[in-house]
Amino acid sequence: MKAPMRARLIFFSCLMTVAGLTGCSPQGGNPLSSGNADPVRIARVERRDLNFTVEAVGDLRPSIQVDVKTEISGTIKTLSAQTGQMIKRGDLLLTLDDRDLLTEKSSAETEIEGAKLLLQKATLAAQRAQQLAASDLISKQDADNLRLDADVAKNNLEKAVKKLQTVQNKLSKTRINAPIDGSVIFLPVVEGQVVVGGPTAGASTLLMTLANLSEMLISTHMNQMDVTRMKEEQPVHVTLDAFETLNFSGKVCFIAPMATIKNNIKGFAVDILVSSADSRIRPGMSANVRIPISRATSALTVPIEAVFREGDKRVVFLKGPKGMERREVEVGIVTTEYAEIKAGLKEGDSVRLNHSSEDEKKGDHGAHRTS
Repeated sequence: MKAPMRARLIFFSCLMTVAGLTGCSPQGGNPLSSGNADPVRIARVERRDLNFTVEAVGDLRPSIQVDVKTEISGTIKTLSAQTGQMIKRGDLLLTLDDRDLLTEKSSAETEIEGAKLLLQKATLAAQRAQQLAASDLISKQDADNLRLDADVAKNNLEKAVKKLQTVQNKLSKTRINAPIDGSVIFLPVVEGQVVVGGPTAGASTLLMTLANLSEMLISTHMNQMDVTRMKEEQPVHVTLDAFETLNFSGKVCFIAPMATIKNNIKGFAVDILVSSADSRIRPGMSANVRIPISRATSALTVPIEAVFREGDKRVVFLKGPKGMERREVEVGIVTTEYAEIKAGLKEGDSVRLNHSSEDEKKGDHGAHRTS
């Protein structure tokens, strides 16, 4: 045989050997239908425990927080609270200088005493005038004028009494007591500082902020799919970035009725209530929440890559003696890795994890991987 012919035969033999090696799947399955198709990957149906949870992050904030403000203007005389101090409802927080108000009170009391004397005098004069008018000793008009003087004296007494009540009300507001049990978390004022009161909270000086730190809230933003699986009073597992080894329990206490957009994502505001007496937990700390939604024990499962969607149906491709068989299944819990199979497969079955071009030739081109 000539040398050129022998060289061509050797090259052809090597080419066939390479083609034979690359044409088989790593598992020793059937040859690929095309050079661009993925290798067939197989997984077994196995039993395992599944836990489907929803995870989110948020920041701690007090469940109850109150801004303490003043209704009257004045100078802080004594400051009884300090930042971080535990406060009981009714405890004295601070007092305002009341010297000017005490002077007003004394003046109002003197004014009342004078008004009482004037009223007594005017009343006696009116009564005497009525008697004289009945005997035609004075005119009826003079008698009526004296009666009006008595009415004016009565009104002046009532004004003086109301003035005293106003001053006493202001005096009571110079002592500011705690409206709730809690801790002082913000204290922006000092003794001797002039503070301003007003008819509205916005116009008044903020004296301090009290918060109940034994119950904290975590505000989160859940997507539309997850929030439909949640309900109020549902238990929650909580960890804090600041204390990786500590675990806390909580519960869902609020699910917003209307969706909002946060970071360009539509979802629902969800509040988690955490009760703890641990003083290390502070407002503003970052928290991670994990909400158990559903659980299945010793469930038949396949990797999520094995389940495909065909409209409202879920299908898998079961490995049988004659090749791959399309099998409709009922899916239960789905996690990020596995899907529970409630019907359609048995333990030990083998299913394919990828969707090859052979299925398209058989008319299965409408299948899409489920989620």
